[in-house]
Amino acid sequence: MFTEPEKENSLLQGLSLLSVPSGPFALSITGQIRNENGSTVTDALLTVTSRTYELDGLDTTATTDEGGRFFIRLASGTTTFAVSQEGSPYFIFKLQVNSPTDIQVVEISDNSFPVEVGSFVPYEPGNQPSFFELIDSDPQNQSTTQVGPSALYFYFTAPVFPPNQGQVATWLNQNFSTSPSLSLSSISFEGNSLYILTSGYSSQTTTYTITLGPGIISETGIPLSPRTISFTCEFPCGL
Repeated sequence: MFTEPEKENSLLQGLSLLSVPSGPFALSITGQIRNENGSTVTDALLTVTSRTYELDGLDTTATTDEGGRFFIRLASGTTTFAVSQEGSPYFIFKLQVNSPTDIQVVEISDNSFPVEVGSFVPYEPGNQPSFFELIDSDPQNQSTTQVGPSALYFYFTAPVFPPNQGQVATWLNQNFSTSPSLSLSSISFEGNSLYILTSGYSSQTTTYTITLGPGIISETGIPLSPRTISFTCEFPCGL
């Protein structure tokens, strides 16, 4: 099982040392939006439509970046967001902030397709953290195929720092966990993407889960936010 990046842990530990006021308080957080395929949602506009407390210095809008992340300053209590994309309504969600370590979505509505809102991290004002994210994959998350893919493709927000020569097999074993087990062999890097030759599929209908760990780092040294995707290969799962 993979652990969270040290970056996130240090942020949480630093903030948890601060005494949380008994009354309303403000907090800077980042969260992430992904669509029904597990792909990050870029350039989505989040607009605050209501909140429990009005405090000085709070933000009213935020926009997601390439990694699907938004950065915003909120108050404790419940905040309701209307999310739009390219000028059209996308969905509405309610976020409950109880403490720097207790941030959760309590409701998602008006969405035509499933969406993910999560990966919340609090941070100190003026010290916005950087992230290295999986943008998309092929096969996509929760997809179904009748042909076992000969390669797995992963697309990131930045180039991946490659393993040392002769360490590819070890690097794959440490950073890509597959269940049930698949054979991962040759790997290739191109820009912000990588692909891994893959074999060993069952002929029976099987759902495969692939977990990417924080040992995958960008060329600038930022660990990947851990991500798990799954896809189903239906009988006869021919290559």
